Amino acid sequence: MPSTPIYLDHHSTTPCDPRVVERMLPYFTETFGNPAAITHEYGRRAATALEEARTAAADFLRARPNEIFFTAGATESNNLAIFGIMREAGDHMITSEIEHKSILAPAARLEAAGFEVTRLRPDPEGFISPAELAAAIRENTRLVSIMAANGEIGTLQPLSELAAVCREANVPFHTDATQAVGKVPVDVSEIECDLLSLSAHKLYGPKGIGALFVRRGVRFDSPMRGGGQEKNVRPGTVNVPGAVGLAAALEFRAREMATEAIQLTELRNRLWEHIVRSIPQTSVYGPRGLRLPGNLNVSFDRVEAEPLMHSMRRFSLSSGSACSSGDREPSHVLRAIGVSDTRAMESVRIGLGASTTQEDVDLLADDLELSVGRLRQIAGVR
Repeated sequence: MPSTPIYLDHHSTTPCDPRVVERMLPYFTETFGNPAAITHEYGRRAATALEEARTAAADFLRARPNEIFFTAGATESNNLAIFGIMREAGDHMITSEIEHKSILAPAARLEAAGFEVTRLRPDPEGFISPAELAAAIRENTRLVSIMAANGEIGTLQPLSELAAVCREANVPFHTDATQAVGKVPVDVSEIECDLLSLSAHKLYGPKGIGALFVRRGVRFDSPMRGGGQEKNVRPGTVNVPGAVGLAAALEFRAREMATEAIQLTELRNRLWEHIVRSIPQTSVYGPRGLRLPGNLNVSFDRVEAEPLMHSMRRFSLSSGSACSSGDREPSHVLRAIGVSDTRAMESVRIGLGASTTQEDVDLLADDLELSVGRLRQIAGVR
């Protein structure tokens, strides 16, 4: 047995790349200045590092540097995007039923304050229909927010088509790209979205740093107030080491993402086929094709996820999103695509990553077969 479990939960977080850590270290000890304190050398060096990181993030997304604003992470970016656009009670927002809770919870708050919210239902593979989006837009629609990739079932949305619908209607389009950036190409000039959120810790960067892209010309009024940093979009002393780490992580992703995506897709499909072939009454959720490379979401009939994961001590796995892991409620994503509560409680999410090997997935498949068989036997299930 490995001395530590094999990590297969890369959708909840990723290990920080040692090369990223190395880039960050000087900004904790040597170049530690406040980037707003440009009256002296320490502050000016920090400010230079911050703008270099901003340019690197913009280059990765094919944006302009003045369209990138650093935040504490994707949850903050999502909240800023929503509350920076939605202003007056009675205004209408469109989102989907399978968004992260950092979209769904602000949407619910808007409803409680007198705003209108439409939540589009996905198809059984998790896709949002551009035609249904077009039909849902009203005269008072002020924002559409649809995620780029789903972290539970891996679905990659047709972002360019969804954004085109919004552009035709002159409605700003926001996408939570947290699970997509660093795993698949994300180009804001191609998508033509108006706002985009991301987080460093999902792409082998540090926790506590993210970014919000706001296209130049979008009418945006941040709900935050403070010292004026980040052009008042996200006021507060900027996390310079984090921004440097985010930029470094994006740099390495740009070099390695394409090759890694091919490898992870092959490993995921190998695991998929092995599990379905060897374990009867197995269900796989999400599409086969337009899917995050390292994502697999499976359920085993009459085997609950929690005892199964506890029995799989050689692996770190999860059920549903990490932010909801303590809820003991069926996944809202699986419910939205028509999965029963019982089957949703049996769902296990597998997130392959840069360190995953063929040996790892073969070992996982074998262990799943043994554990599922043992748990079914204990329960008297044939």
